[in-house]
Amino acid sequence: MADKAKIEVKREGNEVTVVVELSEEELRAAEDEAYRRVARELNVPGFRPGKVPKAVLLSRYGPDLFDDEVKEILVDKWLPKAMEEHKLKPLSSPKVEIKEFERGKRLVFQATFAVWPEVEIPDELDLELPEAPAAEVEEEELMETLEELKRRAAILEPKDGPAEPGDVVRFKHRDDLYEVEVREGEEGLPHKLLGKRPGDIVVIEDDKGRKLSIEVTQVYKMTIPTEEEVAAHYGEESWEDLKERAKTELRERKEAERRGRMRLAALDALAEKLGIEVPPSLLEEEVEIELARHGKKEELRPEVEEVVRRRMRRWIVSRLVASQKGLYPSEEEVRDMARSLEVEEDLVRSRWIFERAADWILEHAKGKEAE
Repeated sequence: MADKAKIEVKREGNEVTVVVELSEEELRAAEDEAYRRVARELNVPGFRPGKVPKAVLLSRYGPDLFDDEVKEILVDKWLPKAMEEHKLKPLSSPKVEIKEFERGKRLVFQATFAVWPEVEIPDELDLELPEAPAAEVEEEELMETLEELKRRAAILEPKDGPAEPGDVVRFKHRDDLYEVEVREGEEGLPHKLLGKRPGDIVVIEDDKGRKLSIEVTQVYKMTIPTEEEVAAHYGEESWEDLKERAKTELRERKEAERRGRMRLAALDALAEKLGIEVPPSLLEEEVEIELARHGKKEELRPEVEEVVRRRMRRWIVSRLVASQKGLYPSEEEVRDMARSLEVEEDLVRSRWIFERAADWILEHAKGKEAE
């Protein structure tokens, strides 16, 4: 390989720069391949596609036509070779820069990218994990949930008079319709709608202080059914059955939230233990993507950078664990789950890896009790 290319690798932490210098022989071979590619794509009068002589193409379009194709061919061929030869496992997409190019004689390109950390994850982990008490449902939480269930089962009857406490107001903003229950003694929209009738225009402020105009389209009197009627509405035989179901669902939701917090804590703890850091180039790339979603507001950069750093550390650790401990799902498993959940396969794969890796850490942690 040395007679065809000279490869130099510079490494700083998990950031790698690969410099490749290619021989005349490689450039000539790439030029021939570039000619064949271009000849297939161009329609030259008097010649069949792919059968145009090289000399004709050169005289008609000039040598510049082939240069970009030559560079692409050589980078696509030699960058993977350099990675394989030096056992580099890219964590981010390489940023390629052509440093020198002399047609038919010399090409030097540079690729910069982040690589996966070289760490071994032991089967027993000495980690400090926060305590996580079992999920308990408070009586107040249960009562609030039951009241919400009552409201959802309420009967709404249109009324002609003004909105009173306990009524439901439907309003329109642009082409969207919304409903809100009118209440006394509260700031904001529920209070502003008191006394309003269909056709009234109300000016409100959104969370960014912008003034919005909404139009009241209908006022409804809300009648709450009896507890037994509410239970029947949700398919239960009695109010006590509905109460027990609500309590169970609340407990399951709180347990899922608790488990989610423990998973995040486990990934954070292992990242800290292994000294995993997000390579600067990868962090910068992800921060820019996130800032673009927020309208490029630079004042958000410190906050966004910290959020992205935590997220990327967890992403890196979860995939290291999944790779070393054989936790990756099969394509068939991903396909079946995506079909059953009616979501994208990439989302299923990412969630699977994240959860399985975090659960593995929790199961193998021998520090503080995880449960």
